[in-house]
Amino acid sequence: MTSVPVARAAAEMRTAGRTVATLLGWVLFGVAWLAAKTCRAVLTAAGGVLFAVGFLGGRVVWPAVLWAVAAVRLGWDEGRKPVGGRRGSA
Repeated sequence: MTSVPVARAAAEMRTAGRTVATLLGWVLFGVAWLAAKTCRAVLTAAGGVLFAVGFLGGRVVWPAVLWAVAAVRLGWDEGRKPVGGRRGSA
């Protein structure tokens, strides 16, 4: 009858376990790296969009709103002036 080398089998099992753990670690690292790169790209794009909205709001929309308010005030004042000596007649 031959004897089974238990110590050698246990050592090989430990080595295989380390290999599996290393591979699992690399897979998890790769997944986390990909997730981080994806989030960074999405957040960079979102930041660019928000910057563009803020830029347009400050450079285009806000002056247009101010111009519209000034035009309404001028129209209101012009409409309240008396016409032909009577106030409020059209």
